[in-house]
Amino acid sequence: MLKIDRQTAIERELSLNGSVRIPELSKMLNCSEETIRRDLKEMERADKLTRTHGGAFLMGEFDKSYPISVRQILLPDIKLKLAKRALNYITENDLLMLDSSTTCLALAEEIARTNLKVSVMTNSLKICDYVNEENVKLKLICTGGRFRSRTASFVGYSATDMISRYVSDCTFISCPKVTIENGMSDNHLDESNVRESMLKHSKKKILLMDHTKFNEPANVLFGDLSKVDVIITDKPLSAEWVEYCDTNCISLDVAGE
Repeated sequence: MLKIDRQTAIERELSLNGSVRIPELSKMLNCSEETIRRDLKEMERADKLTRTHGGAFLMGEFDKSYPISVRQILLPDIKLKLAKRALNYITENDLLMLDSSTTCLALAEEIARTNLKVSVMTNSLKICDYVNEENVKLKLICTGGRFRSRTASFVGYSATDMISRYVSDCTFISCPKVTIENGMSDNHLDESNVRESMLKHSKKKILLMDHTKFNEPANVLFGDLSKVDVIITDKPLSAEWVEYCDTNCISLDVAGE
């Protein structure tokens, strides 16, 4: 198949699905994965797509959020490691708040596997579907609200109003980026409002952040890090981060240590 035909086919798949994966494209177009990688690189240079680990996606208009289909395949082993460590902060009969991140989806799955008797409030359709489809025996509270298909989440006033009626024992969020200077940041205002509200209405506030999310801000700032109690990550942070966490009484928990 000629290169122009391959790239036209890739554009067609992107327009239909919003994202593509290299292995599936390789089989569909009957060419090597390395050929697909070269095509994606060339198409990214032409601003036709955004590459990510194992594939590519179309950037949304006015929205830099990764589509949920892309986020679910990124760093699964690290998300599982963070989720397992997060279990140490959960007690039977807790009310938990979990955001729409795929890391929190991994945490919900771990809670189910360990049969923890807890209540979970979430704005994540993926978590709601998982609890329903797997017949997980925990009390589920869905925030409701306006649905965002790109992130499979519920946002808006209805969601934040529902959250404001509760105080959780522990809230877990995983925002797109975090820096010492700017604090927590997001790619979408409505998503940031939900995360901010969850943190505000919680006794213990925990960030689940893999090492790729540090030291570069996203576009929407929503919270000072000094309000956070614990940061769970997968790799040791710099001396500057360690000093900041010590100064602000933030517990830094490196999963695997």
